[in-house]
Amino acid sequence: MVGEAIATLPVQQPRPTRSLAESPVGASWRQHECFIGVSARITELKEFVSAQAALSQPVLLIGERGLRQEQVARALHQASERRERPFFAVNAHGLTDDALDHLLFGSRGAMEAIKCGTIYINELIGLPAFAQQRLAVYFEEQRSPRAIRRAAGPRLVFATDDDNAERTAENRLAFGLAEQIRSSSFRLKPLRERSEDIPFLVGHLAARIADRLGKGAHEITPKAMDMLMVYEWKRNIDELEAVLESAIANTPPPRIDETLLPGRVRHATLRLIPPDGVDLPRIVDDYERSIIETALRQTSGNQTKAAQLLGMRVQTLNMKLKRFAELNRPLTNLPS
Repeated sequence: MVGEAIATLPVQQPRPTRSLAESPVGASWRQHECFIGVSARITELKEFVSAQAALSQPVLLIGERGLRQEQVARALHQASERRERPFFAVNAHGLTDDALDHLLFGSRGAMEAIKCGTIYINELIGLPAFAQQRLAVYFEEQRSPRAIRRAAGPRLVFATDDDNAERTAENRLAFGLAEQIRSSSFRLKPLRERSEDIPFLVGHLAARIADRLGKGAHEITPKAMDMLMVYEWKRNIDELEAVLESAIANTPPPRIDETLLPGRVRHATLRLIPPDGVDLPRIVDDYERSIIETALRQTSGNQTKAAQLLGMRVQTLNMKLKRFAELNRPLTNLPS
């Protein structure tokens, strides 16, 4: 029965495997942002991937969005004996209930087609009720001795931020499934809790972005780096990469200083007013300029739609854009 599937899955014993340094993923840690850094949590993540690579049980990655959980799942797949089999990532956030049902459980769906590969699902707690029920049945089937011996079916890797999820009748099964695999889970820390990793991430991302844009190597000034380390990064690595890409796209090498950072990053250090005071009008202008720039990028430069997003008349938006131009501070990196 589905209800019985909430019992804990048997814990598997590791099969003999190569050390992580000898595995395909061991030689390529630096290709994945999720492993870049020097904090203890990064070391623990690498050890977790190494240990789980020898197993076939489901894995749960707990953490906020933007921490590149899919990269962890791919690394785990590449380090395992399943590496020659398919890896399939499911973006549950972007699918309707029917589309998700067809993709996972329909004829020729992933649960049947992937066989001995790996399926990554970027949400567990928020899955529709039907998907929770289907997965509960699948988990129960995997508890059979025959399935354990043969490691039958695809390996499942889930991501979730259950700290921010409310337990309801609709997600009861999902919380139960999460508890089942809690013994093979890992909690990824957000960037704001491991600021010592940020300089290493910045160097890695800046080099990759510059190469993708066909630009030379960039270096970050100490003051700019201090600001990057203080900012809270609510969207974690995704937000950090977006900020760096904007800065690199708008300046020639070799230096990125604080003036190229968005106002929200530059002024994140204002926990106290410094003794020599602040230029409040400039701070307000910077913040307003940053918000307007975001709205215009989001609407592909359509001022009418951007004004609607900002809750103002398009004439008011035009006046603000003209004022920034007159101040020799026009908006940059906007769609043409």
